[in-house]
Amino acid sequence: MAGVSTATVSRALANPEKVSEATRAKVAQAVRETGYSPNAAARSLRRSESKTIVVILPDIANPFFSDVISGLEEVAHSAGYKVLLGDSAHDPKRAQDYFDLVPTNQADGIILLTTEIPYTLVKDRQLKSGFPLVMACEYFDDLELPTIYVDNEKGASKAIDYLLDMGHTHIASISGPISNPICRDRHQGFLNCLRKKQLNFDEKYLRQGDFSFSAGYQQGRVLLQMKDRPTAFFCHNDEMAVGVIKAARDLDLKVPGDVSVVGFDNIKFGEYCEPELTTVHQPREDIGRQAMKMMLDILASNDVPIRQTLRTQLIVRGSAGAKPQTH
Repeated sequence: MAGVSTATVSRALANPEKVSEATRAKVAQAVRETGYSPNAAARSLRRSESKTIVVILPDIANPFFSDVISGLEEVAHSAGYKVLLGDSAHDPKRAQDYFDLVPTNQADGIILLTTEIPYTLVKDRQLKSGFPLVMACEYFDDLELPTIYVDNEKGASKAIDYLLDMGHTHIASISGPISNPICRDRHQGFLNCLRKKQLNFDEKYLRQGDFSFSAGYQQGRVLLQMKDRPTAFFCHNDEMAVGVIKAARDLDLKVPGDVSVVGFDNIKFGEYCEPELTTVHQPREDIGRQAMKMMLDILASNDVPIRQTLRTQLIVRGSAGAKPQTH
């Protein structure tokens, strides 16, 4: 219809500066009359790229990830990339399907927001050249994988130091799965603070959860019904901390009058619960931005750091206070 070759049409649409103004006008007229739009899938096959990045997360219902994804999307969109979310739903086997998208050119790279992935699968892909892989929020101990996360040990130390300054010595910890490196780091920060004060940690005050509201509630009830119950809780995420607050209320205990609670992450919900949650802030959007920038640098064959850590901040609100006078 335009009276030119298909190659000229392609140049007029992709690189209009390479054709004459008259040719551009003829092609534009033909586009309008036919309602034509470029076939993104076909173009991707020719260029061996999909302009799509897969992001694998462990639980799409967890509000922590919404801001991380927002940061990822912001950078991806500005660079002309799409983000495909893959919810592993805490099932390591589901990750295999998402990893298979890269060799078939359906995705250009993968960003992992979880270590709940078969280690052998990640290591195998990491060793293969041309398989862009970035880790965010969490990390693998012995894989040199481009990774962005916060200093979890220092973040936990800020929370525990605050509780110790409030006079608490009977502090419980509800961790995530202790096999997760970031949970080990947070627990280590906890122990370091106690040792500095020459305090011993009673192992009965350590409970594991799965980062859910229900885990915090269930473990909180167990701890709060002990004869020598703790006066304060450090929870490895905000959802479990909110669960502990509900458990305390159901047991007619006041927060922070009878028991103090500190979380980790600073999700938006923590600012609107009652009382407002004292917590350790993670710069979640910035984690997402930096992770996507890492991925784009890898795709552009630029050098990227193996490990990059961001700072945390203690956000003091109403859920933590002084140790009760009587206990």
